[in-house]
Amino acid sequence: MNKRFACFLSVVAFAAMHGYAAKERVVRFQNHVRVGYDDNIYSTEDKQGSGYVTDIINLSTKTTFSSRTDAMLYWQPEFRYRFDAEPNDIMYQDLYARFNHAISQRAFISLWDRFRYQDKEGQTGPGVSVIDQRFIENDLNGSLDYTLTSLSSLRVGAGYEMRVWNDDAYGKGTANNDYDQLRGDGSFNYQLVENRTQLMGGLNYVDHQYEGSRGGFESITALVGIDQNFNPDVTGYARVGGTLSDVEYYGSTEDSTTPYLQAGLQVNPTARTSINGSLGYSIYRSENSIYNAQDRFDLTIGVRQDITAKINLAASLSYFLGFYDSAYGSVGIADATDNYAMLSLRGSYQLNRNNFLEAGYTFRNRWTSGALYEYDGNIVDIGWRLRL
Repeated sequence: MNKRFACFLSVVAFAAMHGYAAKERVVRFQNHVRVGYDDNIYSTEDKQGSGYVTDIINLSTKTTFSSRTDAMLYWQPEFRYRFDAEPNDIMYQDLYARFNHAISQRAFISLWDRFRYQDKEGQTGPGVSVIDQRFIENDLNGSLDYTLTSLSSLRVGAGYEMRVWNDDAYGKGTANNDYDQLRGDGSFNYQLVENRTQLMGGLNYVDHQYEGSRGGFESITALVGIDQNFNPDVTGYARVGGTLSDVEYYGSTEDSTTPYLQAGLQVNPTARTSINGSLGYSIYRSENSIYNAQDRFDLTIGVRQDITAKINLAASLSYFLGFYDSAYGSVGIADATDNYAMLSLRGSYQLNRNNFLEAGYTFRNRWTSGALYEYDGNIVDIGWRLRL
């Protein structure tokens, strides 16, 4: 209960700042109503399909307090009714808030918080109840940027993330899936070519701990990187380094060294086309109860195309590969790999200034080795979007 109160308190504090002494406020609203069918509603090996109706609301505001201070607040609730699933009705909540303030001409501070409430994601396997498997998650972060010279700057940041499951047996019982994560980072940035090439070097620290005596992992990463503006239509970044980590699972400890890689590219070949991609490799928290960490590779690609002024198409592909070392889990557990791929396609047609017709398709597939389960599924939907 204390964790729940703490995460709500941080969100309320942001909301209070957002409404204080505003000089200018912009409010945006969207409502998505969709009718669809999911042929694997529980994401399990034995498929069970169900039709559904969902209503997704997007409400955002940006407030300017002064030339030095601004804030934004974003809320997205989703209400979904599933005809052949238990429970029939479910709800998701996402709330994001950000506060920016220029302390001086050299110092800039940012605070941001993300709160999430949703059904159990990607963890419902054979033999696990699909009822009462919900969680709340809160991620609070802050950073301070300080300009040293016209070409160099320092950045320090910190964060705290927590997750609490509604099912005590799953969160605090034998599985101990509730967790807390502390983060810290610092970097030095230097513009090698002004407004074109920036170099950086830094350190990242993570302390991730699960409920009870399950354990967790602690890691420190040293990295160097570059941010590059190739031209007005092509920008990219890259970070490389190494991570030293200490993974503990119920008293068994494993020291490891893991490569670190993060890179991304944004390309706008025409005014109507945008392409972006990113990839990474690092130690990451486990996505299951069997291990406490994974060495994770991820790849995402997104394409957006305006066919005409009224017709828009978007596609995205994401792929995650988790390497689970036997030393990251309990005694007797073997190495495992966990692959997850998702392809999403969405098109929209603008009827008038405020109304759009939409259609979408999503394919997801998980294939694994070791003591993990597999599934695949398809989702199709049609919908209407109102934008104000």
